[in-house]
Amino acid sequence: MSKANTFDFDNQPSLFGHPIGLFVLFFTEMWERFSYYGMRAILVLYIISSATGDNPGLGWESSEALALYGWYTMLVYVMSIPGGILADKFIGQKKAVLYGGLTLVAGHGILAIEAIWAFYTGLALIILGVGGLKPNISTMVGGLYKQGDERRDQGFTIFYIGINVGAFLSSLIVGAVGETIGWHYGFGLAGIGMLLGQVIFMLGQKYLKGVGEPPSKAPKAAGEAADSSFGDLFQELFRSPVQLAITVGLIFGSSILAFTAFEGTDRYLYTALFLFLSIVAGLMMMIYKEINSIEKDRFIVLILSFLIIIVFWGAFEQAGGLLNIYTLNKIDRTVNFLTIDLLFYGAGGILVILGIIHYLQKKDTYYLFLPIGALILAGYGFYRSDLYTSEMYEIPASVFQSVNALFIIIFGTLVGSFWIWWKHQGYESSSLVKMAVGTIIMGAGFLFMAKASADVEQYGDKAALYLLILAYLLHTLGELCASPVALSFITKVAPVKYVSIMMGVYFAATGLGNKVAGAIGESSQLETVSTELVASPVEYDLVADTVIMKADDFEFTANAYLEGGQVVLREGGVDVKELLQLSPENEQLLTEYLQEEGAASDAQLTAVVRMAYDEEAKAAMKDGGAKVDISKYSGEIELFELQNQQEYKTFVGIFIFTAAFGVLLLLFFKRLKKLTHGAEDTTDTHFEEQEGYEIADQTDEDNPTQDDDGSMLNPPKS
Repeated sequence: MSKANTFDFDNQPSLFGHPIGLFVLFFTEMWERFSYYGMRAILVLYIISSATGDNPGLGWESSEALALYGWYTMLVYVMSIPGGILADKFIGQKKAVLYGGLTLVAGHGILAIEAIWAFYTGLALIILGVGGLKPNISTMVGGLYKQGDERRDQGFTIFYIGINVGAFLSSLIVGAVGETIGWHYGFGLAGIGMLLGQVIFMLGQKYLKGVGEPPSKAPKAAGEAADSSFGDLFQELFRSPVQLAITVGLIFGSSILAFTAFEGTDRYLYTALFLFLSIVAGLMMMIYKEINSIEKDRFIVLILSFLIIIVFWGAFEQAGGLLNIYTLNKIDRTVNFLTIDLLFYGAGGILVILGIIHYLQKKDTYYLFLPIGALILAGYGFYRSDLYTSEMYEIPASVFQSVNALFIIIFGTLVGSFWIWWKHQGYESSSLVKMAVGTIIMGAGFLFMAKASADVEQYGDKAALYLLILAYLLHTLGELCASPVALSFITKVAPVKYVSIMMGVYFAATGLGNKVAGAIGESSQLETVSTELVASPVEYDLVADTVIMKADDFEFTANAYLEGGQVVLREGGVDVKELLQLSPENEQLLTEYLQEEGAASDAQLTAVVRMAYDEEAKAAMKDGGAKVDISKYSGEIELFELQNQQEYKTFVGIFIFTAAFGVLLLLFFKRLKKLTHGAEDTTDTHFEEQEGYEIADQTDEDNPTQDDDGSMLNPPKS
């Protein structure tokens, strides 16, 4: 089958010199990204929020939240594989976007319901919806322009601005609403954004006629290469005894590993993951078997590229997980109103200045930057008097998820221009160099987070906000170096027959990187020491009596150390341990932690005791006026210094690994480049570069936009 594109290029109404269909897709994707990143900004924070607090969440431990975050974000990208296949082989991109969008509306809407079934159902629908929409919508952008149309590059740039605008606004609006008013109001607001995008897409169908239609069943034209499919590779695998035996061995070996190394539900989840990876490995072996010697050399570099992608996103995607939680708990987010003024007036002013610069440069994008910047300035100026406070203001943690998108808008063109200048100076600017440098720069951002951990010396300390901002700045600069060229490079070094399959593997590698990010975040959290309350802390002045009367959550601290091999928890003259009940397993875990640090009466640690009332018992109090039962309180004991050290080690470890990995790539660069056999010297690539703010989608196969060094002629992140 061949792709069907019957779009009437010559008789389309235009707006600002571009087909109106471009702006239909612009606003569709802007609102879709608004919904996705808005929900992502508050997801982990919602999961760890107390189930009985003023803004109730799920009350999970941080490690559990980060684990779920890793699985969720991995599946979002992996589902792009069947989503792309479904569109390419059966229903076309337009219907895939339509069905994916409707599924996303349902998913975000269900998340607004306060029930655990709604939480899981909503996440599942969002995964399915993004899988249908994400890999297909930018393909439709390419279909709006003829091959060689000089407007095409600017069209993609405009489209990618919509992505970044949606991501920027979502964290500001959805994050603030979710944290300050209610999590489910935030989820509902994200759903409204997705609904707006879907309505725009459905109303704009008349401007998209002939674009993204179902594939034609006509055979390929004479001389047109036939792509291999996953089905073809599976058939070949079953005919190849050596590769089949290795694949089966990987499946059984990894399954045994999963059941040995993990417990509970994780056993089955990791078994499924290892099964998927084993099959991918088997298919890679089949491809390697079929290709010629030059392609085999390139294939080695290709596999290394996938490893770079996993490493990069495994570190970068800490943003929505570990860094989000760290911002909530240990970053000083309290500012005066002058800082708020600087944030909004600064962001709006920068966008207006960028619009003026683009106008002077005669770039079509000026009419996006100017009105967006003016809207921010006017909107904030209008509501400023209502928002103003002479007191200090605490910025919601999730709002800082918008920093990355804002930095992309500001620095996208600058970074792209730097690499063009760098190349013209005669320096090496190949994709491998950019990916290596980008990985190093991104990893260096974690040094600022390590500094933040070092500054938090005792319970109650908060790290400076500028450290978080600088970390996100380096993460963004690294992303702008590495991300835009990764997809183009992979399609250049992939065997021509297997380019489409390598696209699928690319999405799988990105998803695996997100899973690695979740696992790293999970490992940064110490195993929880669980405990129960057996006596009231009120009489010892550890907690106010009004807190207990309302069955509210509370926390207090105590000095923790070992004395005669026994755990001692004491605050002033109070033996805190008498208020708590520890199981033998939890007491042993606490003992091991204290032994590890050599805690003694002259070298005490800070134990943070956190308590939450049973969710059902609190609901019964509200419904029937039941009295507070101290035994319904349960919680955890955190050794503050130990947890802080664990986070410090995680941040430093990420930097060391990413820096070492990037340096090794640079050291072996000449050998790796030799293995590509000049693949990057050609400008004939079949896929677009990556989109702003995150990984890109597959786009129109017949209209390349890269220059000879693999960078966008007009960087999409500007």
